[in-house]
Amino acid sequence: MRDDGPMAESQLSELRNMRVLLEEARVLARSLAYHRRATLEAVLVRALDEVDRQIEELRDEGRG
Repeated sequence: MRDDGPMAESQLSELRNMRVLLEEARVLARSLAYHRRATLEAVLVRALDEVDRQIEELRDEGRG
């Protein structure tokens, strides 16, 4: 069995950083015109959901 701990921690750190950037983009998007904001926010929410899913996946792999 190989030890994926450091790689998983690195991936988790990258995903967390990506999540912070996506949240910042979401806040900045609030200043856009409504129709552009709504479109961008939908994309950002999907991206945040995907990042959250990947974070949970990595956490689950670390427990198993």
